Amino acid sequence: MEHKEMEKVLVGVMTGAVDPRVLTVVKSLVDFIYYAQLQSHTKRTLDALQTALDTFHSHKDVLVDLDIRKHFNIPKIHAMQHYVDGIRRLGSCDGFNTEHSERLHIDFAKNAYAATNGKDYTEQMTIWLQRREAIGLRTRFIAWYDVEEGLVDPAPAPDEEDEPGPQLVGQLVSAQRRTTYTIAKHPPAPHRSVAQIHDNYFAKDLIPALTTFMRQHFLRVPLPPSNFDFYDVFHQIKLALPSNRYISPKQRSIRIRAMPAVAPKDRKPGTDAIFDTALVITDPDEYRYSSGLRGLQPARIRLLFRLPSHLGTHRHPLAYIEWFTPLAGPDPTSGLYTTQRSTRNHLPNTAVISVDRIARSCHLMGQMRRVRDTKWTAFNVLDLATTFYFNPYIHIDTFTRQNLVL
Repeated sequence: MEHKEMEKVLVGVMTGAVDPRVLTVVKSLVDFIYYAQLQSHTKRTLDALQTALDTFHSHKDVLVDLDIRKHFNIPKIHAMQHYVDGIRRLGSCDGFNTEHSERLHIDFAKNAYAATNGKDYTEQMTIWLQRREAIGLRTRFIAWYDVEEGLVDPAPAPDEEDEPGPQLVGQLVSAQRRTTYTIAKHPPAPHRSVAQIHDNYFAKDLIPALTTFMRQHFLRVPLPPSNFDFYDVFHQIKLALPSNRYISPKQRSIRIRAMPAVAPKDRKPGTDAIFDTALVITDPDEYRYSSGLRGLQPARIRLLFRLPSHLGTHRHPLAYIEWFTPLAGPDPTSGLYTTQRSTRNHLPNTAVISVDRIARSCHLMGQMRRVRDTKWTAFNVLDLATTFYFNPYIHIDTFTRQNLVL
């Protein structure tokens, strides 16, 4: 699992920090891993898988030239040669991994040995496993018998079970079906003053940005926003993403947070502020969920709030955002797109948008150099770095939507 998390940021971390030839080898290997784990393949995905493998083999000698490796006589490297042919003959290899066997090792070896006294443990482990299996079979038989005899009601199907989390209301869908989302029924931070929002959420331009939004979307503005208004504030929104035919037919959801810092109190440690980045729909006519990055622009979500009733009504909650520049690139070696913080009059370029324009979360990485800036942390890199990479490797869904036609 640690290696799987590392490979999500490997290309972004090494771009600009290593020899481009080394980066080519790393990127081709990571691309191969991502294409190989798809659950559904087409001729295009298999061609991309083979291309990534060919690129790796044609450039891997640079690692020997730089004394990083002595040779590539590695069984796993050799096994990569058979992936394309194996997928064509046997189907996708998403289920062929060691996770299941590693998990069973805990149940059938570690736990079984812990039940012994360490002497003649093989025989004791075998007896212990046989008894566990017998108890499991007996339990399933009793459960089946009770249902057949009508003693208990059958368990509901998974899609009939109530959704966990009573704080979430039903899905709200915009007229243009931009985004399906759920949000808290009762805001966790109600009745926040403009001064509190300025200090805790860094939304310095909330009033002018909200005024611009209302002029654009309201036929008649009853009252202009002022510094004396109070706002109900949300700390997160959950977006429902359409299924991805390359990885799973199951619908997934992602969470986008705009949470202020919490000061330490008594024995409880404080927490840093979290303001996630997201891709925002700038051109509804050009944007389609299957169209990659077209019609989208990155932004940082600073505030999620509800419009006060005396200012009018809007169908959706609103978000105060700080824009990044449109994605540029991609870089010829890494394939990563770049962006920077957008400014206006040397100040952050901000706006208020309807939350149904938030398409999905995104991961922005500070552009690395040969020498890493030691001041960067996960909580301040968006404020300190000047140029950022859009990282498609953060999730295989993002990877496929950037590189494949869905």
